[in-house]
Amino acid sequence: MKINLDLHIHSKYSAAVSKDMELPEIAREAKRKGVKLVGTGDCLHPKWLKDIRDLQEKDGFFILDGTSFVLTVEVEDAHRVHHLIILPSISKALELREAFSGESSTLGTDGRPKLHMEGSEIAEAVLDAGGLIGPSHAFTPWTGIFAYYRSLKECYQEQAERIEYIELGLSADTDYADRIEDLQTRTFLSNSDAHSPRTNKLAREFNQMELKEMSFDDLMMAIKRQKGRRPTLNVGFYPE
Repeated sequence: MKINLDLHIHSKYSAAVSKDMELPEIAREAKRKGVKLVGTGDCLHPKWLKDIRDLQEKDGFFILDGTSFVLTVEVEDAHRVHHLIILPSISKALELREAFSGESSTLGTDGRPKLHMEGSEIAEAVLDAGGLIGPSHAFTPWTGIFAYYRSLKECYQEQAERIEYIELGLSADTDYADRIEDLQTRTFLSNSDAHSPRTNKLAREFNQMELKEMSFDDLMMAIKRQKGRRPTLNVGFYPE
């Protein structure tokens, strides 16, 4: 089955985000746009994680009014570069929060925490927790990976070969990114980075993927392009 998904949003617990970014409102607006799977965003924030816990959980997804959510969070590293993290379970989110606890003063106050860590250190912790990680909005001039690093290897060091995806962001499309040899073997994600649940923000960029069933394992296989699961479409703004 083909589903539409938006894996990068923020909750009301991130800076400069609408107070309407609550789970029922996100679920309602996602359904209106035909988006079946949405990243929770901010899943390391204790209050947001508590709200997520109240949802029905099935195979690594959290379900509300027909919309499925998967645990995601965006973090900022020591060089202001942003990374998008996807996690398989509440327990792994708690494990990761513990791993980051001594490296951040904003973990309990900001949905998008700032970490005093290198990209490689963050990636190692995420991968050890069974999650996925890649650069957020990779071509954004101020917080994208290429604002500071010349390659994935420079940022992620020995973890670089385990980076499965690049989030294009509003500043790039697939043609743009595919000209860079370092990126040609990675999956490109197009997500909204929405700060509001309104339909001109939520899923303003989105992905379409082929899954066999609605589960975290199938999502992971689709991102990795394994066993027939795969991305089938990136939808986004013209970079101009």
